[in-house]
Amino acid sequence: MLTGKLNDLVESQIFSETLQSTLLLLKEHDFSAYDAGRHELGEDLFFFLNEYETKEAEACFWEAHQVYLDFHYILEGKENIAVDHIEHQQVKEAYNEEKDAAFFEGDVHSMITMNPGDVMICLPEDSHMTGIIDGEKQKVRKVVLKVKL
Repeated sequence: MLTGKLNDLVESQIFSETLQSTLLLLKEHDFSAYDAGRHELGEDLFFFLNEYETKEAEACFWEAHQVYLDFHYILEGKENIAVDHIEHQQVKEAYNEEKDAAFFEGDVHSMITMNPGDVMICLPEDSHMTGIIDGEKQKVRKVVLKVKL
């Protein structure tokens, strides 16, 4: 898992060509014209534009992916994302190839507050729980960009 301000990550130029080009895409692409839902960008690249209201962690779920990296990019609002290594979690629902997801159960030990302009990259071993309230409920608009490994 890697997190930071998108502009800082782009300017650092310490990443592989694939990661660097994906970060540049997030920075330069105009996501404001898209409605919520899935949008294709290429053969191994697509994104979900998600809009939702944050909620208590008990109402959220842990997940991890094996085929695609997740780039969570906050456009509007603020949310907490809990993160943990999958070895610290119990499998609730085994990996589903069609969904590219496995679901887990476990306690929240580490949470990161995500604000507009923040990006989090989740690797296959990163279990993550999104949409968690930070203080009071608020609407979040974000991009989850999926890049095939």
